[in-house]
Amino acid sequence: MGISRNRLVPGLVGLAASAAIVLPLGIGMPVSSATAEEAAPAQTLNVDYGTTTGDFYGGSSGMLYGLGDEGSPTDAILDGARVQVTSQKPADGLQHPSADVLAVENQFFNNGGEELVVNLQDWYPDWSYNGGKRPGDTRSYKLDVDPNDAQYGTYTDNAPNDRWDFDEVLEVVMNKILANTSHPDKIVFMPFNEPDGGNWYPSGDNANADIYKQFLTDWNDAYATIQKVWNQYKSGEKTNVNGVKPTADHALIAGPGDSVWRANRTKALLESSKAANTLPDVIVWHELGNGSLKNYRSHYNQYRSFEQELGITPRAINISEFGELRDMSVPGQLIQWMSMFESTKVQAQTAYWNYAGNLNDNMARANSANGGWWLYKWYGDLRGTQTVKVTSEHPDSVDNLQGVAAIDTKNRKATVLYGGANDATKIGANIPVTVHMTGLDQSVFGESVDVQVRENAYTGPDGVAATPRVVNVLSDQKLVNGTLDVTTTSIDRYAGYQLVVTPHQDVATALDNAENGRSLQAIEAENTTLSDGAKAYTKSDNTGSWGNFMFSGNGDVGNFNNGAKMTWNVDVPADGSYRLQLITAPAGFPGVNHVYVDGKSVGDLNVPAELALKEAAKWKYRGSAEIVLDGLTKGNHAITVEATDLDNESDKLLLYQVSRGDGTPVDQVTYPASDMRLDSGAVLSYDGNGMNGFADLNGGRADVFAHAWDAGYQNVTIAYNAAKGAHFVLSVNGQSAADVTAQSDGAQTATVRVALSEGINQLTLSGEAGVRVASVTTARASESDSKAIRFEAEDAQLSGGAKVQKDDASDASGKSFVTGLGNQFVTNESGKAGYGDQTRVEADANHVPTVVQNNKGTMTVTGVPAGTYNMVVRFSNDAFIGSHSYNPQVVDLGLQVHEGEQEIARGSFRYTYTEKHFMNRSVTVTTHGGALTLGNWDEVGSRKAAVSWGVAPNVDSITFYPITDGNVIDSVSGVTVSGEGVSADGKASLKVGETLSLNASVTPDSVADKSVQWTSSDEQVATVDEHGVVKGVKAGTVTITATSVADPARSGSVEVTVVEDSEQKPSGGDNNGEQTGKPDGNTGGQNSDSGAGANSGNNQKHMPLTGAAVASVAGVAVLLAGAGLLLKRLRSRS
Repeated sequence: MGISRNRLVPGLVGLAASAAIVLPLGIGMPVSSATAEEAAPAQTLNVDYGTTTGDFYGGSSGMLYGLGDEGSPTDAILDGARVQVTSQKPADGLQHPSADVLAVENQFFNNGGEELVVNLQDWYPDWSYNGGKRPGDTRSYKLDVDPNDAQYGTYTDNAPNDRWDFDEVLEVVMNKILANTSHPDKIVFMPFNEPDGGNWYPSGDNANADIYKQFLTDWNDAYATIQKVWNQYKSGEKTNVNGVKPTADHALIAGPGDSVWRANRTKALLESSKAANTLPDVIVWHELGNGSLKNYRSHYNQYRSFEQELGITPRAINISEFGELRDMSVPGQLIQWMSMFESTKVQAQTAYWNYAGNLNDNMARANSANGGWWLYKWYGDLRGTQTVKVTSEHPDSVDNLQGVAAIDTKNRKATVLYGGANDATKIGANIPVTVHMTGLDQSVFGESVDVQVRENAYTGPDGVAATPRVVNVLSDQKLVNGTLDVTTTSIDRYAGYQLVVTPHQDVATALDNAENGRSLQAIEAENTTLSDGAKAYTKSDNTGSWGNFMFSGNGDVGNFNNGAKMTWNVDVPADGSYRLQLITAPAGFPGVNHVYVDGKSVGDLNVPAELALKEAAKWKYRGSAEIVLDGLTKGNHAITVEATDLDNESDKLLLYQVSRGDGTPVDQVTYPASDMRLDSGAVLSYDGNGMNGFADLNGGRADVFAHAWDAGYQNVTIAYNAAKGAHFVLSVNGQSAADVTAQSDGAQTATVRVALSEGINQLTLSGEAGVRVASVTTARASESDSKAIRFEAEDAQLSGGAKVQKDDASDASGKSFVTGLGNQFVTNESGKAGYGDQTRVEADANHVPTVVQNNKGTMTVTGVPAGTYNMVVRFSNDAFIGSHSYNPQVVDLGLQVHEGEQEIARGSFRYTYTEKHFMNRSVTVTTHGGALTLGNWDEVGSRKAAVSWGVAPNVDSITFYPITDGNVIDSVSGVTVSGEGVSADGKASLKVGETLSLNASVTPDSVADKSVQWTSSDEQVATVDEHGVVKGVKAGTVTITATSVADPARSGSVEVTVVEDSEQKPSGGDNNGEQTGKPDGNTGGQNSDSGAGANSGNNQKHMPLTGAAVASVAGVAVLLAGAGLLLKRLRSRS
């Protein structure tokens, strides 16, 4: 967005030919079709691409305390979500034990962040601040030493000094920030938070109350102090440790910060601050309740009217908290908020209901996506576009269909994000939604377009959401007067959808269905067959609820005690392997549920611990557990989940197809170029050369955010077109993995076997102009996992306070793990009984913990060769410091790796709800082959927030995966047939009964499988065996062909003439049978795969692909295999 002093960004009838309806999964059963009688009434979202509404603002991706510490969340999660703005606490602030602005700023701005807001009152340890009362003059703060001196900002009680105490606090926090920040111009300072409520100036909306008049005076004083300190650093009077000076003419200040829209108070502040020249740069208030979905626009319009009435230049707006627990992680809810905030071009931050560092419940586990994260990712993809007018049938209403739409003219792509279609049941199951688009400019899109729709289902706040599936595909749809209708049935009101329109492409993406090995079915837990005590509960639809999480289907299953069962009678669409996912929540500890298929035990679901520290979360903060069911056959099966003593409540079950069971890749997912995030010059190309819709890297980069269910090796296959010798680089999570050089001209593939992290992985392609990428496909390659080096923590060499702990109730491997790494907190079991882990860190009234620093624990492993690794740490963290009215005061812990005296890697490790539950977190590490020691050497108070306590997480195991396994595997560029007696023009002869040995050469050398299949065009004339030995049978002429097994589109051949024994053999040329080198130095027979353009006339028709078709596209075949796009060269044939 860029930062300026005033950052306001100014602000269906008709059918397309052959519009399609695709019905994705339904509630309780898969839906493949619907009769008119069964279908729910369609709902329409009108999108007018002829009316732009301004540059995409992107402010709806904001968060309050979305970040915990540097590395929490991970770079891939943060960059993927493209969080534009987040509010954090001031340096050394005591309100929360983590989320210090100085700890997160570098990572935030390096991963797409644009603005950091600092809640300056969060210097105070208590909520409400200072006991809810405006401070007076009772303290003297030490201000006469360096801001980085340990004594700076300490205070003496009962020591008035004729200065308002909070004014001194403001000077303290401003100095601490400006003396250390690397990004002063990107920080916004907010002096007051919820002043209208419990924080010092409660008057409702009475602007005439004496307490509010005091606020107006205090506002002016606070503004002056902030600007005073700012100018001291700008002028050089005070210095910054990084040598950074502010450059803006003044500090950005936000306010008033009211807990709801207060029209009278806001107008009074504008009037007063205009007169005093202390106007806020950013106007701030909250929109928390669901009623805001109905009322926000009227609040916005009223505020803008005040500016106009008072002659004030439009201010930027930040809705500093929005949404309820029921909205977080729910795509169909979040899109309703995003649509109204984006349409009014304001910033908006999700509320901080739980703990810092997990994007306000919009990510899962340590590095995984939930449904909310994918919506943020899609929204972030719109940067650089222009938004267009969207009209819902339910404007300014609660829980209904809404959307955001944008046009990217550079990449010739239109996008609609939508969701929330609802009905009287408040579930909104299987509602057809028609996106009615008008104004699609033919100068941008041409006469026909392709459409792809992806579905993003709700999986709970801590439940893993895989890459959203393609549920609707339209190819070569004719635009009629710029109009197009696309109808897709919405699974339920909780899901979100991404619709992408492009000009007609030369490649297309397949539906994610059973035919392509990517089907998905779901059922609400309460709709399964329950027995042995399990009970279905009806829940509120959560309208009007501040403190409830969303319940999918307005129900769940409880009373799930020992032996209780829920059975899903499911119609499996095809033979293959399937992943069963249970969306569930125990009471704060891990355990298992048994799984049976048709009465036969198939293993256990390992149910992770979930948040249970407060009533609103216990049994309601849902995560997920998964198990792969191998060898399911097509047809009806009974899948039963049986309870143990875990006592978990469950929301729904999902069944993902893993593979078709016919040797096809496992967990294969294709990301087409139109889904990639392009930057630094990379652009989608539509120049009519047979590569329409490819991403031309053009010296820039293309990012794919790929999901992996578990850590380990995946084949990453890049389908691309380039000139021979062109190159590009594949990087994984910031680490270079492969430098790829094109082995031939034209379409080809390169496969790199890469160790990916569990969860989201950022795959980056960077390269020169002319390298045009069609797609990136990932597929599990678990056979290479044996290359990893794994250590059980208890087998490592331990020292200091590190020790082995045995716990049969944990989900640690072997039920043992190592504790005490780094410093150690002093803890006690003081948490409320029955609400999860009771362990609490001893701390003083300011939430400063007691830390043992004289017995640092370490663990050392040996035998890891020199190299670069994806180091997967299986860890747990139950650190809880201090107390708060509703925010669990949990913290991240730090772990570093030393080789000798040098730190070679570090990471932040999130709260895992209990020490008994372990998660996986990956850290990239490059070693020189020496012993590796793990611990935490950070000094207490080193301004790394929670990590600075020098305490490390518990460790169960460490696994080192070499970043890549093997070299780049290129696609076959050609097959050449040669042999003694084969002429330069590919001819040979032999007599009846004689044999001729042929050889086949597959190029390039980097092809993994060089085997070929030999065939004869007429076995009555000559036969050929698997070794290429040809035998004459009778007189005549045949073609002997060697076809690549790796790429059957590639082959080479020779023409063999068989003569009777009495006949003279033809020479096959003028060289009397001697081999003669070709002009290029090669010998042998015809290669049917000539270079790019060799047989590509201008009369070739460019056709897209759907289903399993193969079309000739300028000498390129595009074969849709499974869910992937495989590009192959074709020989032109007459």
